[in-house]
Amino acid sequence: QESWFLLVYLSSCCISIHCDTVVNMRKVTHQRVQEPLSGTALLPCVFTLRPSPSHEPPRIKWTKLWGQRGPDGLQKQQSILVAKDNIIKVKKAFQGRVTLLGYPEDRYNASLVLTGLRSSDSGMYRCEVVVGINDEQDTVPLQVTGVVFHYRAPHDRYALSFSDAKRVCLENSANIATPAQLQATFNDGYDNCDAGWLSDQTVRYPIQSPRPGCYGDREDSPGVRNYGSRDPDEMFDVYCFANSLVPEKLSLASASTHCHTLGAQLATVGQLYLAWQGGLDRCDPGWLADGSVRYPINLPRRHCGGDEPGVRTVYHNPNRTGFPDTSDLFDAYCYHGWLN
Repeated sequence: QESWFLLVYLSSCCISIHCDTVVNMRKVTHQRVQEPLSGTALLPCVFTLRPSPSHEPPRIKWTKLWGQRGPDGLQKQQSILVAKDNIIKVKKAFQGRVTLLGYPEDRYNASLVLTGLRSSDSGMYRCEVVVGINDEQDTVPLQVTGVVFHYRAPHDRYALSFSDAKRVCLENSANIATPAQLQATFNDGYDNCDAGWLSDQTVRYPIQSPRPGCYGDREDSPGVRNYGSRDPDEMFDVYCFANSLVPEKLSLASASTHCHTLGAQLATVGQLYLAWQGGLDRCDPGWLADGSVRYPINLPRRHCGGDEPGVRTVYHNPNRTGFPDTSDLFDAYCYHGWLN
């Protein structure tokens, strides 16, 4: 059994539908899809077209829109993919990162899955569905959150052990970055010739323009240089990842509703303990299914509830009895679980 835990900061999602007077056209306004750097986004495509009498399969096209509208009233556009007759043609810029959910088994499921999210993926996405002579389109906004930044100890270059690296990221409102997050940042053009720790205890750095002293293990080719797994006492800089500045909070009811919108449910106390045992570390109190508010700490630090690792519990009063009022606002821990 594989378990995924998501820390939810947003209030419940909704979809509002407004029908135009134009035949076979429909304007659908979706709640913004918000996912972190290097994550995965599911972009829904809503339409009402039914199979044609000839049973001709639908033609599906996805396009990205961004930037300000020009004098002609149009935004910049970038084709993503076109699907027809069980064949999907993906544009080079998105190859290896996009799929249609359930296609071709369900050719009327036009929802798009985009993986390895980059900051430059933020924008408006439009799907167009054509069945026979009828067509509809839908749009959904995507925001990719978070930023990777290089951090060096104030007194010297390459002066952080692995434990120091994790600590300084936490002290600077961030977590140590993952290899996927650094790769996503590199894919958007990040260049920095400073070797830094990442979350898997490897040391890497991103190079767009190879130059003396920055060749690493790739000689004169662009790419993320990788020194491999290093002894935790060795000294390097670090790459940190900051995800959000001011998170929104939720009541117990809205937390439960939002988890359901993600196809999940509020985690149980046992599930949170299992996630903590597996390494989950968040200094963010969140609602659980029993109405309690707790948070998992593997790396004790200031303002996070004590000097020992463990799952902290937030109580209603100083006597450590009673859960918080259900209208109080906290984060939420949602649980996704399925068999491998």
